[in-house]
Amino acid sequence: IEHNDQKEMLQSLFAETTRFGKLGSVKCSVAGRTAYLRVRCTTGDAMGMNMVGKGVNRIIEHLVNIVPGMELVALSGNTCTDKKPSAVNWIE
Repeated sequence: IEHNDQKEMLQSLFAETTRFGKLGSVKCSVAGRTAYLRVRCTTGDAMGMNMVGKGVNRIIEHLVNIVPGMELVALSGNTCTDKKPSAVNWIE
C-alpha cells in the first residue's frame, strides 16, 4: 500500500471484522491479468488464521465492488503460507 489514505481505508475495512487483528501491509504482485495480494497482519495472542481470513475477505469484497470487472477467483492460493514453510517469508 503506497498511499496513506488507501492504507487507512483498508485498515478500517479489516478492523470491521475483529477487535484484536490489525492490518499491517498489503503487497500486490501481478502476473498477466491476475493480481496476488500478500497481506501482513498482527493477531494479538491468537494464531489468528480465521481472523485474518475474515478481515482479508472484507477487503476483497470491497475491492470487487469498486473495481469494474474485478472478480475473486480464490481467497487462498499457492502464495499462501498458512501452516507451511515458505521462502517468501524469509525474502519478505
